[in-house]
Amino acid sequence: MPSRAELNDRVVAIVAEALDRSPEDVTPHASLVDDLGAESIDFLDIGFRIESAFAIQIPDDEIWKGAFEKKDPGPAEIEGAVARLKAALPDFRWDRFPNGVSRGDLPRLITVSTILDYLERKLPA
Repeated sequence: MPSRAELNDRVVAIVAEALDRSPEDVTPHASLVDDLGAESIDFLDIGFRIESAFAIQIPDDEIWKGAFEKKDPGPAEIEGAVARLKAALPDFRWDRFPNGVSRGDLPRLITVSTILDYLERKLPA
């Protein structure tokens, strides 16, 4: 498996190209939605590019569920996963969610770091 730094370089290049952004804009904790302007079609494009780059299959938007075990998390699971993400991503702009994170906010939590975490779990050692 590639190192995290190697994975990071490849994912940054994929996201930057898919979103027509400079690689310098694609920081580990930048929200693909809020900071980089990703829309739902962009997530499909990024998913296809990641599948091709790493020769993997990503079932049913699995990469986008991030820290959630269930495909359709409930409020308690969202709260627990957000607490884990806050500890792992202290530089993320959590102030964007003054009333907490709801199910509708979940795509806004996708960052290069959450994609890297997924790839580290998915790729063979």
